[in-house]
Amino acid sequence: MNPISASPIFHAATAQPLPGRWAKYRPMALALLCGLGCTALLFGGVSRLEQDKVSLAFMQRAHARLFALQQGVGNAIAGLSSVNQLFASRAQVSRDEFHLFTRPILERAPYVQGISHLRFISHAERPALEAELGAVVPGLTLTEMRDGRPVPAGERASYRVIEFIEPLAENRAALGLDTAWPVVDGGSRQQAYDSGQPAASKLVRLAQGPEPRLGVIVSMPVFRFGAAPADPAARRAALVGETAMVMRPADMIEKIYAAAGLRGNLGLNLKVYASDGQEPEALVFEALPPPPAQATLPSWMYPAQPARLVQPFDVAGKTWLMVASQPGGVPVSDHLASIFTLALGAIVSVLGAAYVHSLASRNRDVQHRVDQRTAELKDVNRAMRLRDRAIESNVNAIMITDGAPRYGIVYVNPAFERLTGYPSAELIGRSTRMLHGDDTDQPGVKELTAAVREQREGHAVLRHYRKDGAMFWNDVYVSPVRDEHGEVTHFVSFMHDITAIKAYETELHHQSTHDALTGLPNRVLLLDRLRQTITHSERKGHALWVVSIDLDRFKFTNSRLGHKGGDRLLQAVAERLQLALRPVDTVARIGGDEFALMLLPEQGALSPRADQVQRVLDCLAAPLLIDGQELFFTCSAGIAVYPDDSVDPGALMERSDIAMYRAKEMGGNNYQFYTPAMNEQLGERMLIEGALRTALERRELVLHYQPQVDTASGRIVGMEALVRWQHPELGMVAPNRFIPLAEETGLILPVGAWVLRTACEQLMAWRAAGQRDGLRMAVNVSARQMAEPDFVQSVAAVLAETGLPPACLELELTESQVMNDVEHAIAVMHEVKKLGVLLAIDDFGTGYSSLAHLKRFEIDVLKIDQTFVRDLTVDPDDAAIVTTIIALAANLKLDVISEGVETLEQMAFLRQHGCRQMQGYYFSRPVPAAAFEAVLVENEARLAGQPC
Repeated sequence: MNPISASPIFHAATAQPLPGRWAKYRPMALALLCGLGCTALLFGGVSRLEQDKVSLAFMQRAHARLFALQQGVGNAIAGLSSVNQLFASRAQVSRDEFHLFTRPILERAPYVQGISHLRFISHAERPALEAELGAVVPGLTLTEMRDGRPVPAGERASYRVIEFIEPLAENRAALGLDTAWPVVDGGSRQQAYDSGQPAASKLVRLAQGPEPRLGVIVSMPVFRFGAAPADPAARRAALVGETAMVMRPADMIEKIYAAAGLRGNLGLNLKVYASDGQEPEALVFEALPPPPAQATLPSWMYPAQPARLVQPFDVAGKTWLMVASQPGGVPVSDHLASIFTLALGAIVSVLGAAYVHSLASRNRDVQHRVDQRTAELKDVNRAMRLRDRAIESNVNAIMITDGAPRYGIVYVNPAFERLTGYPSAELIGRSTRMLHGDDTDQPGVKELTAAVREQREGHAVLRHYRKDGAMFWNDVYVSPVRDEHGEVTHFVSFMHDITAIKAYETELHHQSTHDALTGLPNRVLLLDRLRQTITHSERKGHALWVVSIDLDRFKFTNSRLGHKGGDRLLQAVAERLQLALRPVDTVARIGGDEFALMLLPEQGALSPRADQVQRVLDCLAAPLLIDGQELFFTCSAGIAVYPDDSVDPGALMERSDIAMYRAKEMGGNNYQFYTPAMNEQLGERMLIEGALRTALERRELVLHYQPQVDTASGRIVGMEALVRWQHPELGMVAPNRFIPLAEETGLILPVGAWVLRTACEQLMAWRAAGQRDGLRMAVNVSARQMAEPDFVQSVAAVLAETGLPPACLELELTESQVMNDVEHAIAVMHEVKKLGVLLAIDDFGTGYSSLAHLKRFEIDVLKIDQTFVRDLTVDPDDAAIVTTIIALAANLKLDVISEGVETLEQMAFLRQHGCRQMQGYYFSRPVPAAAFEAVLVENEARLAGQPC
């Protein structure tokens, strides 16, 4: 009921009056009626404004508590994420490291009961973990929660044990607790394991802390070190533990509000539920205002409903609910204006109608101004709150400093605190110089100092230092803040950590100047160092060498090892090159298996020495173990000299390459100095390489055959097939001119296949013509052929297609190629022997095989290299080597053939010491098939004319 309509005066004015009385009181009644009506309207308007103001103040207080609570919980969960990152970035984290890492987090979030690390262990690991925990808390064993308290844990296949927990003093009862049993709110943990993100549990019974032991556990999974799981299945497979944070909601909320200065109730009912509903069992915090200490007004005068806020918010994936409401009662202090208005209106109404009209007009004007000012205040408050929230939540660090002359810090946002590690309280009033300390020799410092002095905007990239001393790159923008008179009162700085960008730029520069596989300088960096060193050498007057190095037969080795094994081989070569050189020299990888060196003279010399290059070659020639295989390889090197060969870095590298190719043409495993004549030789090499690619198609390749003679009977027992190249313009190209090139380019594969097939077909043709059935054909096999996966199958196919008996075919392998990859050679020889084919070691004695390897080779023949046979009649050392090889073959029950026999004395020496089979110019030069057929006929005729 309206108080005005209930008053006696109202009834007197509205009741049916006597005519005289009505005329007498009409002006007063009308004035009174109008005054009271205006008073009632004014009272209602003012009371609504007061109610709006009370509601707005209530909403501000409620949202302030909601924001403080969300921020406090968010900071705590952010701390848990940083603890999780500690385990993600380290293969092993010690208890001391965990303590030191969590201490600042707990200091910033004192409302956290504890931060822990839980590890999954098996039953077999339980004794070791109990022993480890016993060193922290004597006598400690694994526990589990049963009937709301920790008891010794039962035996199970696996456990999820609290291994670390801080602070230990308040959480000692939880250390060693198996949280996997009994299963409490497993759904939240499974959600965390599947998503990799923090997840909060429902209210659970805790093992530690004072009663009531109810709390919320926020869990975050820890994955195996180095794992980067991308889906739930991968995350579960990589799960090794979790980091967890224990929060007692009531204590947490109380401390958060205390830290935020919101501990006082300030006239509102506040409840927080650990669920999305208002279930009584989920109520974790309740704050009720004290009984009113002042007089209250009757509620019928202010019938508006009290304001109420029901706001859900997220706590690590769980929805909590905050409910805030105004307390009951209508305090007089909140409605003084409306009470005064009511009283004043009644008084003025009684005083007279004239004053009523004036008062009504004035009240209307006041009402308008109040509304306008209230709206303006709301807008200002809204803009200020928005600006404050924007600054507080900005991911960029923001700092505000005083103007001249102090330039002290007056404000920093939370992002600045996270960036620098300094809390706001330590920064207020201090100079910004603390960020760069003594590191003032930076162009950016001078730029920003000038910008502040000149009261203008400035930008610089600075080296700043966090509170712990760690340096970071800071991108800083400074702008002046001016007042309404244009005077600079403050400066605002926006900062962004660009350390990662700087590191990326450094990494990009390193990648652009270094080889990704070996970490050595690449061609770009080598050329740059050459330019600098040439400038220095020009002043000093000394020479420098550019050495180009290429591995011999690397393609063969790479095909055997595979790409990954080849990469490891190149890395090992890079390490050896670095060990063989001095720190002042430079080794670079140019590409593939090609390396380059820049050699400087030794101290006191004017030019490098050849033994520096030889030392490198010797270092690379030592056996190397890759993937369990012992490898032997050599390299070829070419040398270009500054300033003799050129003063241009690019030309020096090109000419060292030309010299290196010359070293390869000379058989590899040597070094050559560049000469101008090599340019012509390189042109010839390119001509030969181009012509060789079409030689097979044009039928320019032919086979010559050299007989192998049994000197005891004088009978030709076999022949060796030797490839020759009859070029229409170059004439007969010597094998040493095109065979190494064929090996290098891979053309040896089709050439070798053609030689094998043609030789087998020729021998079958001679057998069909009656030219002895017992002849054998010796065919040389290259390392590249032997490395092919289908080599044995190709030999078997040739034998099947030509019909040649396997025992009539002898494959000759060089000693160096079988020693390059011993295990592979043994496997291939074993498969070839299954076919029935004979095997011979060619050029025996020139390589580096050992007797331990030789006895594992399934070979039939040793061929003595002609370099030992040539001087055996005059050189005692050669004679000793030959007799030793013959004796070795006899003891191993192997046939032996001597190559390069050219004189009667050589043949007599060899026969005397037990070598029966020989080949060489003494018997016949290699000849075409038609000429060899005549040699066979002549041999048969001579044998037929001898008496039996």
